[in-house]
Amino acid sequence: MGRFNVQEVAYLSEHILGRLATTGTSGKPHVVPIRYHFDPEREVIKIGGRVLEGRGQERLYIRHLTINPQAALVVDDVADGQTWQPRGILIKGAAVLHTEGGEVLGPGFGPNWVEVVPDFVTSWSIDSPA
Repeated sequence: MGRFNVQEVAYLSEHILGRLATTGTSGKPHVVPIRYHFDPEREVIKIGGRVLEGRGQERLYIRHLTINPQAALVVDDVADGQTWQPRGILIKGAAVLHTEGGEVLGPGFGPNWVEVVPDFVTSWSIDSPA
């Protein structure tokens, strides 16, 4: 293991929904829900985007990442709704924009995709059963 411990790899592999945070020139954060793919071999996060009618793959977070190629991703859930046991993982790192190959990341996805290369990882309570 390099960037992630065993529990973090398992947690990221069990989920597909996260929240991506970026900032543009204003410095104001922009947070959006995204579907991600964890690549455990390369220890990176891959984020594709659906092709939407009338705007294709145009997204504010993509524009932000062309200006400031740093991103944060939170993947979290509640282990037990009865006792409110939140758990999750926070990943920060460089974002690399790709213009081809994103179609394999999901149905209806276009060629553009983002690869987040972690340089900071922290997690909480992910060893608690769901």
